[in-house]
Amino acid sequence: MVKRPKVAARKIDLIGYERLRIYFLSRRQLSLPDRPFVPNTTYQHILRLYECDMRLRDACFAAVGQFEILLRNAISETLSDAFGSHPYYELGAFKDAVANLSAIQTFGKVYVSSKDQRAKHYKETYSEPALPPIWTMKEFLTFGASSVIYKSLEGSLKTKIATQFGVSSDQVFTHWLDCLVDLRNMCAHHDRLFNRSFQKQPSRLRRAGIPAAPPQKLKAILECLDYLMEQRGAKISIVLKVQRIIAKFPEMRPAEAGY
Repeated sequence: MVKRPKVAARKIDLIGYERLRIYFLSRRQLSLPDRPFVPNTTYQHILRLYECDMRLRDACFAAVGQFEILLRNAISETLSDAFGSHPYYELGAFKDAVANLSAIQTFGKVYVSSKDQRAKHYKETYSEPALPPIWTMKEFLTFGASSVIYKSLEGSLKTKIATQFGVSSDQVFTHWLDCLVDLRNMCAHHDRLFNRSFQKQPSRLRRAGIPAAPPQKLKAILECLDYLMEQRGAKISIVLKVQRIIAKFPEMRPAEAGY
């Protein structure tokens, strides 16, 4: 039902039909001839689904961003404690020579492309060392780059970083990082969380029973994120925040939001 067709057409123009299409399809009876809408479905109903999804993305993006800062700090502190201000060329910090080269390339690319004033200041002030200290460099790292650096590190360093977040297995921690980077990228690119099955699934941390939610669901990833943040003394309760957002939109079925 569309009470104001011209207003509806304008909304479609602003948002984009392809972006709204998945929400329209969710309220159609696809097994019936002509695929009619579920009775009492309104255009406002579809817009409310879209708005709920948007708020879910915003909340998840902000929460992952808080973890990203803590991860960068942990990598910087662990490397500087063991190898000083410039650990980039310390072969012992990395799995092997190939991982070391990959890390140097990642650090270099992030530094060269950074528009941060601190990067600009270092470039204009110093010629040696070529890269700034790790505690400055960490500020230029993206979440994806931080994940790449973490994976390139020598085993004991990875374990030390993972342990700071309450995860004794660096393999489990790596899986969780992959899931969080994936979620962050979806949110950053305004992709939908609505009716999403997440292909990257977090491994289970058995001693903590995390995640408890079914696999491929948003809630499973957010349970891991809540655990990581709480272990670092930075409780964010993102599972509860998302649940409260869903509750404000009765048009959204919890299962459609991964709950």
